[in-house]
Amino acid sequence: MMTTIHIGDCDFALQPEVYDNIEPPGGLERLVSATVLDIDDDISHIGDEEFEVLCRELEGDDVWMRDFLNLVILQCSNRLTTSRNMRDRVVVRRSGGKRLPRGPHVVDSRTGGVYGVFKLFEDTTNAFVGGTILEFGTDRYKWLASLNRMPVPSKLCYDRPSNLLHLSGMRFGVKDSIDITGLETGCGSQCYKSLYPAKSTTAEFINHLISAGAIMVGKMRCTQWCDGQDPLERLEEVSPTNPRGDAFQKPSSSSSGSASGAASYPWLDFTVGTDTGGSIRHPAGVNGLYGVRPSHGSVGSSGLVCSQFMDTPGVFARSAAVARAVIGVMTRKTSISTILNPKNVRYKILYAVEPDALNPSEIPKFFPRRTNGSESQIPADRILEGFVKKLEKYLHCERCEVCIYDLWKDTRPTAASESLVEATGMIYQNIVYYELWHNTVNPFVQEYQATHSGQMPFIEAITKARLDYGSRVSKEDYDESVVALKTYATWVNEVLLPPPSTSDTGITTIPLLIYPQTRGLPNYRDEVVKRKDDKDIFWHGFSVYSISYCSGCPDITVPVGEVKFYSKITQKEEYLPVAVSLLAPRGEDEALLRLVAELEESGVLRPVECGPRLWND
Repeated sequence: MMTTIHIGDCDFALQPEVYDNIEPPGGLERLVSATVLDIDDDISHIGDEEFEVLCRELEGDDVWMRDFLNLVILQCSNRLTTSRNMRDRVVVRRSGGKRLPRGPHVVDSRTGGVYGVFKLFEDTTNAFVGGTILEFGTDRYKWLASLNRMPVPSKLCYDRPSNLLHLSGMRFGVKDSIDITGLETGCGSQCYKSLYPAKSTTAEFINHLISAGAIMVGKMRCTQWCDGQDPLERLEEVSPTNPRGDAFQKPSSSSSGSASGAASYPWLDFTVGTDTGGSIRHPAGVNGLYGVRPSHGSVGSSGLVCSQFMDTPGVFARSAAVARAVIGVMTRKTSISTILNPKNVRYKILYAVEPDALNPSEIPKFFPRRTNGSESQIPADRILEGFVKKLEKYLHCERCEVCIYDLWKDTRPTAASESLVEATGMIYQNIVYYELWHNTVNPFVQEYQATHSGQMPFIEAITKARLDYGSRVSKEDYDESVVALKTYATWVNEVLLPPPSTSDTGITTIPLLIYPQTRGLPNYRDEVVKRKDDKDIFWHGFSVYSISYCSGCPDITVPVGEVKFYSKITQKEEYLPVAVSLLAPRGEDEALLRLVAELEESGVLRPVECGPRLWND
């Protein structure tokens, strides 16, 4: 049981284990808030002015506050004196013993024990399953026994990011479908979480993040077994809040907790989700974030696998620079880009456009054709066009219009249907729900019933309907869908997004596919998806997300603007994000991430902020 203490106007949890001991300071209070400061070797005296300078350097931290100055521990290697005003609250600690981390602590006035502290932040958007703390001296985590509050350490306690510790001090949350040592993996199901013991291993890529200095603060909500569920289709637990606009928009699915947290909380630097059919890219779009689905197979993981062919962990961040740094740590070294010299790289912008025969009632998936030369008056389209023009200028090239439907029809394998919808339409539902039922949910149901007197575990209605479908998919239909997936994947990887090509002059050209991700359209969380009947449980038509989930290529969602809308909830104008997706050939993750980071550095893209607006300027 962790001790909590109220300091200033905030609650803090104490690390259960003592860091080290100092001479007991005594006093009336048993637990004394304290600040540890490192003093340079060339300093022999700290006066009032010097002390104030040291304190001002700490004020940018979101955990430390001046209430931690009741006791000050100065760590130094040489003899040090202080001003008369400071002597009653200063302890000078000469080097030679264990070094205490810089920043806020709590000291037991009777024993002199020095404890680390975690500031307890409220999870106001229901993004988390629970807060977690690493057990001292181990690689095991434990749940924080504090409802709806997340334990966040001070960044002052950690070294700045470096070549050895790229992510030092960065805090992150992990989707609750990924295994962490010491914690149960719930996969959005209370019954599932209660049946299986805490995990004894941590996903490989999470270990990479922690080894690089990142700090996990909790596990994030997800829908049951990462199925697509609207807020009103989730009865077992509340759906996270999308903080953008009126805070009453759908947060998407199934990595909605990870997306909501990254868009809501400045004390989170990034979050981890997973993507099977779009659960990084769409949540990133509607929550106004950078969302990265890396090349399939480039990240070593463990936990729920919806489909061996499609699943991959991914990242949400508020800046391209952070997303790039995190993915660089997560991915296996064998997935490094083939591009050796970025100065010799050129890009070919593939501007995905709608077919001529678009159904007027259908929401466009791609860009409109530019044949008539007129500019759209729709605000989102103007933002999208403005970004593409900036991209053309930055890359010194013009877009090349490509209609994926027409390109498939003209270049498809001879045995495949000329209709892209027919060729790909059954891939997702046949593969994902066949595998999910046979490999995960059916074994779980049988084990649960065996230990609960035949009782059926609770499964959300929409998920149960899809799993029932998966249980009826024959092995022959599943195998046919796998063949269709591989056929389509080969076409994407050879025709639409082929590997980079290098000319005789040494110039390497990388194809870059771009299409709209979100257009800032309201999608209220209290609105139920309209289904024709009980069998209308899947998306019918071509899914733009299939380009990457079938081919395995990297796919990044980037926020490019926001548009006004009149909210039926707040009865006033609010703003919602506009985003695009950028895809590169499989394995070219670093080339794509480097480009996006450069676009951010040059001002074409911008880091986003937390809360209702992407930018508050």
